[in-house]
Amino acid sequence: MTDPRHDQEMTELAALYALKALGDEEQRQFERSLETASTTVREEVATFQDVAQELAFSGPAIAPPAALKERLMARIAQEPQEPAEGRGFTFVRTDDLTWQELGAGLSMKVLFHDPVGARMTMLLRLAPGGKLIGHRHPQVEELYVLEGSCLCAGEFLQVGDYHRAEAGTVHPVTSSEQGCLALIMTSSKNEPIR
Repeated sequence: MTDPRHDQEMTELAALYALKALGDEEQRQFERSLETASTTVREEVATFQDVAQELAFSGPAIAPPAALKERLMARIAQEPQEPAEGRGFTFVRTDDLTWQELGAGLSMKVLFHDPVGARMTMLLRLAPGGKLIGHRHPQVEELYVLEGSCLCAGEFLQVGDYHRAEAGTVHPVTSSEQGCLALIMTSSKNEPIR
């Protein structure tokens, strides 16, 4: 049996609860009280929640002022940020890196190098007509084409294509007629094949 005074208090707060207009502690307290409230009170709360949901989507969508995003981003930039380095995260801004020329029409930006595991993650750029010499893989090599296209291991790859070469395989020359930018994860101990 429920207390009618308790139900009356719940009914009086039901609309505020549905609109999330109660304070945090009052919201939690109302939710706890709702577990023991009468079916009538729970149905009334559900009705108010349905109405609140309909109200939320009943008005026309209004685009925020264009300057709002700029102001918001400027405020976020002013907030002190904990550096993520040292917490298991590494961030690389590729604009801060310079392209290292490897040969005619071939350059790279090293994003990450693990000398102990002999692993590298890099951006590799083939200029139009550029070639990457053949090489043997002591470890798995993965390639993902970001821009342009290339001929790799006899297959034509274009934007969005992925290629994986298992350890021990040999890549013949990789070339590009129109130019190519690829993300490559490979061994830093690949052996050139001439």
